[in-house]
Amino acid sequence: MTKILYIHHTGANGGATMSLFYLLEYTKKQYDIVVYFIVDGPAVEFYRNAGIRCVVDKRLGKLPHCTIESQSLNPSKAKFYHDLKAYARHYFKLLPAYMAMQQILVKEMPDIVHLNSTVLVAEALAVKSKKIPLVWHMRDFLEYGNFRIRYSIIRQIIAYCADAVISLCDSELNRVRPVRKGVVIPNFVNFDKFDYHNTKPAHLRQKLGVPDNAKIIGILGWHTPAKGAMTLLKAFAAIADRHSDAILVLFGEGAKEPDVNRFKRILRKLTGKKNLRLDLQEVINEHGLQNRVFFPGVIFDIADYIAEVDVVAAPFTEPHFARPILEAGAMKTLVVTSDLDGTREMVLNGKAGYLAISGNVDDWAEKLQMALSLDNSDKIAEMFENSVKVYNSAINAERTIEIYRELGSLKFG
Repeated sequence: MTKILYIHHTGANGGATMSLFYLLEYTKKQYDIVVYFIVDGPAVEFYRNAGIRCVVDKRLGKLPHCTIESQSLNPSKAKFYHDLKAYARHYFKLLPAYMAMQQILVKEMPDIVHLNSTVLVAEALAVKSKKIPLVWHMRDFLEYGNFRIRYSIIRQIIAYCADAVISLCDSELNRVRPVRKGVVIPNFVNFDKFDYHNTKPAHLRQKLGVPDNAKIIGILGWHTPAKGAMTLLKAFAAIADRHSDAILVLFGEGAKEPDVNRFKRILRKLTGKKNLRLDLQEVINEHGLQNRVFFPGVIFDIADYIAEVDVVAAPFTEPHFARPILEAGAMKTLVVTSDLDGTREMVLNGKAGYLAISGNVDDWAEKLQMALSLDNSDKIAEMFENSVKVYNSAINAERTIEIYRELGSLKFG
């Protein structure tokens, strides 16, 4: 049986993690599969409980060069110095990660390797050195940067290494411009799971201690600045008095407020060091929203919770193809998202949801106001119809498997 080795860049419950999981539900029926995680986390146990062989190998590494994980390379900006240590660590790990990946390839002897992230540069070069067919899944937009030097180098590496490049949307593929096979296969959802008729009661309002008629705005994943949680929170604060029945729920990791004493808080302010959870809490406290903003943490059975959410917000500040939008569309939940490459395509330029100016608190407040006040059944219906047609898991999984077949025929034929 053909063996496929998957490399995944996180152990968290993110969009890429769940998208890969839904793909594996199909591929494990036809192929021998193994997934290597570069860090441990709740996703590893989740995969193992589903009968998927998983290995955590922390020798592997990543080189952030995409918009959702971008790090500043401009020495004139403070962010450059905040990121310098972490960025240097990623670079120093490139060679060890390359060597570790070569050892993994010798041990596992895969017929095909599928890199499930844009950031796995050392791993891609190792696969190329062993002349094993490589599928490189672009899960995030390549960051152009100020001078496009890093972007150009990474794009050349992708062109050199990848036998097939999978992008999530047209605008993402245009940034990569692969020299061999390039195909757009959007993230997808399993409509059996993301069907509100099939969900079990999550009793979210009861768990949060809010009234049964409370309107819930939910963001699925918020823990990095590029997710836009700060813009969303400030926009919510701006309309909170007009919608006293509305609450904001931030699902995902980083839920607990860090225990930082007064001295460390002052030091953090003086040095300009950022902690998003603390910054969010300051806004919550400033506007007296302690009983209206909630952090329930990581949740894997998210479909049951989306069924009880009124509006899903995806306030990204960088181009992104956001899985929560697909899940909301399948669950017939209204979407408000940033007007950026990727998200714009997903809501059909506003016909299937609301588009707000990225990072603009006033415009986000206006769109949230409309989402909570107007009859949006036409947008919800449009999003559901498009989701069924474009983001069907069975169809898109088969398109990925067809790439495996083509690469397999090249290797064995």
